[in-house]
Amino acid sequence: MKEIKAIICTMLAMFMLLLTGCSDEQASHSTTSSTDTKQAVQVEGSSDQENDHSPSKANREDVVGEAATVERVVDGDTLKVKMLNGKRDRVRLLLVDTPETKHPKLGVQPFGPEASAYTKKRLEGQEITLEFDVQERDQYGRLLAYVWIDNELYNEELLAKGLARVAVFPPNTKYVDEFKKIQEQARKSEKGIWSIENYAQEKGYNTDAVKNQSSSNQKDIQSAKSCEGKIKGNQNSKIYHVPTGAHYNQTMNNVIWFCTEKDAQEAGYKKAKN
Repeated sequence: MKEIKAIICTMLAMFMLLLTGCSDEQASHSTTSSTDTKQAVQVEGSSDQENDHSPSKANREDVVGEAATVERVVDGDTLKVKMLNGKRDRVRLLLVDTPETKHPKLGVQPFGPEASAYTKKRLEGQEITLEFDVQERDQYGRLLAYVWIDNELYNEELLAKGLARVAVFPPNTKYVDEFKKIQEQARKSEKGIWSIENYAQEKGYNTDAVKNQSSSNQKDIQSAKSCEGKIKGNQNSKIYHVPTGAHYNQTMNNVIWFCTEKDAQEAGYKKAKN
């Protein structure tokens, strides 16, 4: 009888050990499976995150060029830089031309100081990438380059802000089509150099256009003075008042005078209701 009990106890012990082994294997498989699932989710998640990022049309990382630091801005489109090897060079931006600030004959042209100040603020002391085109240097020995900063093409930035015009000198024409589209947008918006009629032209800047506009503005001022006391316009609201109107004698800021109601209407003003 004792032998039978011993055999039964031994069998029960073996059975319990077998159950424990299966349970551990199942738990281990479950843990591994859970870990694999988490890893799969993380991979998919990072993939989705990357896909959410829409890369710009042109990235600085994709550019094959040479790194440099801008030591000094000469004017809007000319820089003095220091290369990684310690060599210093002068760089002329490709496909763009800003108005002059230090030309011995042309002197200081309208929007030249603005372009120079903007380039100084944006680039001086900054690390840039110089991208070259077909011809590496101009007749003055300056490096010819497209300048990249913060993944942005600075040549385009000058055009977009109306601080430069497109200047084409073959064979360096890599971005000419894109540049012309940006220039056209600035021109339509009358930004910077495009705010003066006939000033920015294909071959340079017409300073006579500035003189003509100044003369025209002076005539407008004289004409406005001669109309003083007649039709009173408010430049903020674009409303005009006639002498018999209820608000004609009220103090207004930014007053402009017109000789007739027709003049005011042609200038885009509307008559006050009372």
